[in-house]
Amino acid sequence: MGLPDFIVACKAMLDDTVAAELGMLGISVSGLLIIVIAVSNWWFEDLPFIGHGEQIATSYPFEGDHIRKVGLWVFIMSEIMVFATFFSSYLRMRTEWCTKWAFENSDGGFDGCRSSDDWVLTASDYLRPGGAKIDGLGNSVGDFWTLLPGGINTFALIISSYTIVLALKTAKNANWEAPKGIMGKLMPTRKAAVRNYLIATLMLGSLFIVLKLVEWSHLVAEGFTIGTVQGSIFYIATGAHGLHVFVGLVIMLYLVFKADTVGYDEDNAQGIEYFGLYWHFVDLAWVVIFPAFYLY
Repeated sequence: MGLPDFIVACKAMLDDTVAAELGMLGISVSGLLIIVIAVSNWWFEDLPFIGHGEQIATSYPFEGDHIRKVGLWVFIMSEIMVFATFFSSYLRMRTEWCTKWAFENSDGGFDGCRSSDDWVLTASDYLRPGGAKIDGLGNSVGDFWTLLPGGINTFALIISSYTIVLALKTAKNANWEAPKGIMGKLMPTRKAAVRNYLIATLMLGSLFIVLKLVEWSHLVAEGFTIGTVQGSIFYIATGAHGLHVFVGLVIMLYLVFKADTVGYDEDNAQGIEYFGLYWHFVDLAWVVIFPAFYLY
């Protein structure tokens, strides 16, 4: 409820010509405080958890399932609807825009796309080498080094999904043995192996955030800002996804802390499993975002 007012207030604070009403931040700040308290309370309950007392659902259709797991699936379904709004908005607007591709394939028959002056430059135009042109002289603004961070981020998230699976698999393997060679030195015990796999996932997720900021800085420097329709859709969609990655990193810090203190085993590895479901969703969302917003 407070998000729309929060956005308006932030825009006003960034614009010297408009007076910002701090009262507009009240609902959003209160909601954020409630979320922080709730998450902190869950962490305090989960930290000593050793696998006993997991609440089980008793109502149809979730009989016998862990309540936390059911709740996470419901949350993921709501997240799918959130990201679906971004994709539907982008695709709906993209079909009406006079892009470089539309101009080249219209033969002059596409209304509103009669010359290169009518082009709507999307993020993919700026990201692809030679993808966008400022004028009819063929001056290209495409930059491979702007596309490269997004490509690396795709592989980083895919690999991070694999490392979180390795952490869960190691935690649940009661017969785990330390590998030989250099990996054995890095993971001499199962507790250390779980922790290090989680740290690897954390580092890959952090790389995603850093490269995302690098990518945004390139786009802004090239003139692709949030002040346009195409810019607002791109930055809100990728920014919302980046926010989900950042939240995942915060939760992962807790998982690393617990792995290094209490430890995870076959009895209490549910926390890694539930977080893994969330992280796989974030990964899958990016696998869809990248071709839609970066390559199309």
